[in-house]
Amino acid sequence: MNTTLDYLRSNRKFLVTDFMVYGDYSNAEGGLLYTEQSAGGKRIIFAHRFLSEDEQQVYFGNLYDFKNNKLPETLNNPKVIILPKNDVHCFLVGSETPAGFKIAKTDSGKTGVVDFLIIEME
Repeated sequence: MNTTLDYLRSNRKFLVTDFMVYGDYSNAEGGLLYTEQSAGGKRIIFAHRFLSEDEQQVYFGNLYDFKNNKLPETLNNPKVIILPKNDVHCFLVGSETPAGFKIAKTDSGKTGVVDFLIIEME
């Protein structure tokens, strides 16, 4: 008996085809320095922020698999594998959440077309 094959077969998997990626990735990370005054005193805060974030937010509940079945609203520990269908480079921004994920592309002049293999890793 192959335990790896049994493990992979036991998880829910979804294939979403022909997804259009329009979100652009912003490489501009800015350092912010600001002050805050409260009843407890004053403090200086330094933070990193990505400027002009245009990533595309994708929710599992809005997706349909290749058999036209709607995906569940949430998944336990989801992993998303991107399968590109054109020459536009698309990638996940950050990590997946139980409700969805963010995706972006590098070429701002074109729209990316991808398939998703979504696996619920319990």
